[in-house]
Amino acid sequence: MASINRSHQPDCAGGGCECPWRLDYRPQGTSGPRKRLEFPTKKAAEQYLSDTKVRASRGEYLDPSKIPTFKKVAEEWLSEKLGRHPSTVEGWRVRIRHVSALDSLRLDKINVAKIEKVRDELAARLGPKTIAKVLTTCAAIFKLAIRRGYAVSNPAAIAERPRTQVTEITADAAVAESESGLRGVRADEVLSPAQIKKLLENSEPGLFRTLFATVAATGLRPEEAYALKWSDFSLSQGKLFVRRSLSWARGADEKGRVRPKFFEPKTRSGYRTLPLPPGLVSTLKVWKLQCPQSEHDLVFCRPDGQPLHRSNVLRQGLYPALAKAELPSANVKTLRHSYASGLILSGSPITEVQHRLGHSDPSVTLRVYSHWYGDKDSGAVDRFASEFIPDADASEPASFRNSGKSGQKVGTKKVHKQRLNSVVLLSARK
Repeated sequence: MASINRSHQPDCAGGGCECPWRLDYRPQGTSGPRKRLEFPTKKAAEQYLSDTKVRASRGEYLDPSKIPTFKKVAEEWLSEKLGRHPSTVEGWRVRIRHVSALDSLRLDKINVAKIEKVRDELAARLGPKTIAKVLTTCAAIFKLAIRRGYAVSNPAAIAERPRTQVTEITADAAVAESESGLRGVRADEVLSPAQIKKLLENSEPGLFRTLFATVAATGLRPEEAYALKWSDFSLSQGKLFVRRSLSWARGADEKGRVRPKFFEPKTRSGYRTLPLPPGLVSTLKVWKLQCPQSEHDLVFCRPDGQPLHRSNVLRQGLYPALAKAELPSANVKTLRHSYASGLILSGSPITEVQHRLGHSDPSVTLRVYSHWYGDKDSGAVDRFASEFIPDADASEPASFRNSGKSGQKVGTKKVHKQRLNSVVLLSARK
């Protein structure tokens, strides 16, 4: 039997004291262990006892002393992900840090209201899509807790996700960017073929000029270009096989200096075969005779044969070339965007552009490069409509279509009157 009694302290004089109320009960029935908990009021103790009986009847009761904190379960969840790409793991770690307010709370103390409170606090410094990803990571942590018997529900999964607010577009307003990396690339963020030529002419001959030419002519991601090996090329056939990427992200088990790591593409579409323009083949053949020897057989590497780091490529190669060529600010990925926009403007179908860039879905390509597709007019609408809506001139009487040859100028009041009479006459006959 459960009992709720006042737990008087040694110095209590009795009477109207404020000593806590002690709940003495067996949450799992007469055969289970006895628990003693204290509450500030008798009503709170009665409510807790009632809730415990309901959970026990449903088989959902968990011993509070065995329920871990959110931080502990988050660490267990991350430890199972150490085999994933370091940059992906680091992204999860950052999202968990965003909800540090939950770290010290036991899982049974975290409900939907607390999750949504944290969500609202994050709205002051994060965008809706980033917050949604944070909640998704929290939901994955709670799933692990449920599998291991630490929790019986997943409040992060049912918490409402934030929505992007509708805002008025003004002339001076900046274009909102997506936090997922799929933001739309604007026309002023790419280089024209003439600008790329100028950049290459002002780049340091050898490593950097060949590297920039390769990215601009193939649309490789920078990390894919830095991981290229000579065995990935078939210069005789003019082909390039994309098989890996280079990462400098710190691994979960790495201490001190970060080492470069090679990884396979994250998706199947990352594996692709790209054509090499004849001019690039010649450039690569010349560079192959000059490039340093590398234990990794790298095409682009430091003089000691070690992999390139992005910051060094920018600081030592790209930025000086841009300044010398008097071109706007750019990075190596700008060359990839320029390649994609060039394919689109030359009439390449969306599926070809998707394959060349290694996108997993055409919608990704459309999202990033919608600016160029939106400006193109292929004339397809006119060709399609002509199949069921004949040209207006073709449906007019011959004498009417040739009225311009009689000396009467097309567009005068007389011609307009003739057209109107013809339309009325045709309608009457029908």
